[in-house]
Amino acid sequence: MRTRQELYGDIDAFWDVLDGETYALAEVMPVPKETIEALRTAAREAYTIFEKVIPILWTMDDDGLIELGFPKAALSFLRLQTMRPLSVISRFDFIVTGNRISVMEWNADTPTFIKECFEVNDRIARKVGLGSYNDGQAKQLADSVDRAVKAASHRIHHENPHVVFTSHGDNIEDRWTTEYLQQFVAGATYCPLDELEIRAEDGLYDQQGRRIDILYRQTFPIEMALLDRDEDGTELGRLLLQLVEMGLLEIINPPSAFLMQAKSVLALIWLLHETDHPYLTGHDHEVIAAYFLPTYLSPEPFLRQHQAFVEKPIFGREGDTVTVRQGDGTVLFSNEQRSFSNQSAVYQRYQELPMWSLEDGTEVAYMFGVFVLGGRPSAVGVRAGERITGNRSYFLPIGQRENQEEDG
Repeated sequence: MRTRQELYGDIDAFWDVLDGETYALAEVMPVPKETIEALRTAAREAYTIFEKVIPILWTMDDDGLIELGFPKAALSFLRLQTMRPLSVISRFDFIVTGNRISVMEWNADTPTFIKECFEVNDRIARKVGLGSYNDGQAKQLADSVDRAVKAASHRIHHENPHVVFTSHGDNIEDRWTTEYLQQFVAGATYCPLDELEIRAEDGLYDQQGRRIDILYRQTFPIEMALLDRDEDGTELGRLLLQLVEMGLLEIINPPSAFLMQAKSVLALIWLLHETDHPYLTGHDHEVIAAYFLPTYLSPEPFLRQHQAFVEKPIFGREGDTVTVRQGDGTVLFSNEQRSFSNQSAVYQRYQELPMWSLEDGTEVAYMFGVFVLGGRPSAVGVRAGERITGNRSYFLPIGQRENQEEDG
């Protein structure tokens, strides 16, 4: 077993230890090649379902969008169609149990875990003598980010736009993730969120007082922006969205990514499937049956069937405010963080996470993340920890043994 310094010591700007606690594990989990291939197939197929459903959301009336949990202040913003694909960088979270791959959710708007999968994972795998799974994906990531910025530039008819990447400046993980992406865009600069200046019906400005044409906000969620107020009570998030609606600012990921991020979209997908809606093709129904879990806006279907389910806030993240309930509604276990308890929730059939034994004997639950770049499956990684994967989860590198076969 190699030491942490041997594995991570030569990787710049990486948070293998975060806030004094271990984040990146100093061991590698072997994963069969067939599993990785199946995960990328699942991501490709699941993405097509979201692509199929988004026109329904674009044409849905306000009441329908509000029922799905979208904030009123964002309704006109949600209908903007600024670029294709739906999201530049997104991540599916999957549970793999036996021969079944299940979609937990699609982080379409503000996924993290990027540098871990695109750069760090394979470096660690090779150091311990295992084959790598994400070769070439960092180049695809760079190309995707560059193409997205160029598409936004074309939309605003600006050959040399001022491109700014932003995040919470005091959050190491967010900042270094953002700066990792920033390097892919020549001439782009960084500005912390708290130094951005919004001028109503005029523009967004950086810390130098320069007007921003394109804002790359990989780790800054729209739903959190809408909560921002200045000391006078001015709704800063609403003003930001208005700049986008007026054509005074382009943002990446685009509005369609925020529309797809809501977990209530999973409930809409399941409703279309469960009612055998003709809008979906036979192949669409096969994909949903194969990869998606029953998901509803009410717990009643699970309570009637005495079936365990997961209660998730529609715009929650990092396992925060997630509760697993037994078929009678009693709590099986719950995340101690309750930051999103005021949000509407979705209810998804409970699929237990598989377990992995670390070298010290500790049992951890784990899940796969599969990135999608512009509609194409890309880097794969594993997060491990408690039965509800939260912000205390670990990065567990994965690799391939030579001649490794599928586990039984």
